[in-house]
Amino acid sequence: MDQKSAPLADALAAIEKRPVIGFGAPGHNQGAAIPSGMKALLGKRVFQADVLTPKGLDDRTEGKLALQRAHEIAAEAWNADFCRFVTGGSTQSLHTVMASAAGPGDTILVAANAHKAERTYALATGLNAAIVPVQIDGEWDIEHGVEPQALNAALAANPTAKAFIVVSPTYYGVTSDIAALAKVCHDHGIPMIVDAAWGGAFAFCEGLPDDPLTKGADAAVYSAHKTMGALAQGSVIVVKGDLIDRQRLWMAYELFETTSPSVPILATLDATRRDHALNGEQMWNGVIALAEKVRRKIAGIAPLRVFGHDHLPPDASLDVTKVLIDVSALGVAGYAIDDWLYKHHRISMGLSDTRHILAVLSLGTTRSDLRKLVRGLQDLVNQLASDPSILPAISPVPGIGTLSVDMAMPGPAALYGSAEMVAYEAAEGRIAAEMIALAPPGVPRLVPGQRITAAHVAWLVANRDAGAFVMDPVDPTEATVRVVQS
Repeated sequence: MDQKSAPLADALAAIEKRPVIGFGAPGHNQGAAIPSGMKALLGKRVFQADVLTPKGLDDRTEGKLALQRAHEIAAEAWNADFCRFVTGGSTQSLHTVMASAAGPGDTILVAANAHKAERTYALATGLNAAIVPVQIDGEWDIEHGVEPQALNAALAANPTAKAFIVVSPTYYGVTSDIAALAKVCHDHGIPMIVDAAWGGAFAFCEGLPDDPLTKGADAAVYSAHKTMGALAQGSVIVVKGDLIDRQRLWMAYELFETTSPSVPILATLDATRRDHALNGEQMWNGVIALAEKVRRKIAGIAPLRVFGHDHLPPDASLDVTKVLIDVSALGVAGYAIDDWLYKHHRISMGLSDTRHILAVLSLGTTRSDLRKLVRGLQDLVNQLASDPSILPAISPVPGIGTLSVDMAMPGPAALYGSAEMVAYEAAEGRIAAEMIALAPPGVPRLVPGQRITAAHVAWLVANRDAGAFVMDPVDPTEATVRVVQS
């Protein structure tokens, strides 16, 4: 297929040159009516591009097959047998793939560091999400990938599992041994689904880790908006081989995807695929070079530490464009540093927690951006050296490895049953009735049905007090947590 072609982007360009006289949605009618203030803020062309796929981007029956051709070209680009563009983010993509592999009452294996998307789908559909432990890096207090022996043990404990979902790369850029994990899954006759939200570009550059499909993965989900240049919510599903039921996947896609997908998002997915297929090696080699340089500069700012190849577990790879910085030697929380950098240097980090900040380099990262980051970090260190009181000192925080994932009752029963609110500090021994996920990375630390331990309480209170952001808690003050009524 012609990777130079971008059917959706080309069709959108054509309709802007020759607008359709529309008597349907969207009601702004290609910018004829724009909400007040939005023309100055966004420009008219955003609204001109906001058409529907049928009777807009294509004809009434989608007879030009613009979207279908775009999917086929993208499948070839990622060396897949099947591809779909998704406009609801990788959360929707993961829900779609999970629906193709397992149904209500079935068991699916999920890595312990999976995003809340996997756990919310299981809760909503009555799917049993059996957790597979991940490697805990005690020195850095972060989670890595899944080891094959852990997967084997999980399959022995859950022999009827329908699929396994692993996160690779992690938020920190560390991959699992996908080939070994795929072999374990295939020996048991089940597919392996890779949440590769941060790894969509891997297929297009030798300097990045291997794309999961080349190592035996049956399905992968990519967030093309995260680093590749597509508009926010642009995601891609790719499938290879026969272990994923293609018909069920197609039906699940139709079930979850809106009937009015955003054409601007779809067009940017199409154009992003074209750019990567034609020039991905060159584009990402430039980003990698910038990453290696900024890594050296930050590592030279004592006492900061930068996670690198020397810190990887066996059989793992590192995406060097994810620059994880350990700030614990400064004696202040990463959350506070994140806020300080934003306030004083207009720098927003990709992630912060009690002892880290993370810089994610993407195609849009410039040399100027990185110079400002290095200057901001050096300024921070200098300011703290002269006056430690500019940021609050942080008390010791329990390690991530102290948190158990044991369930006390089925998640849906806890979520939908009678509940009450109790203070975080009084929650030990209770059963969670809401999901608690700090963002980013959005990994649940409590899910409905899970027994709340003393370690959970200590970890959550310490992170809350240090400035963590909890995604949509029932109590926005983060003083209380929803638990099963006693």
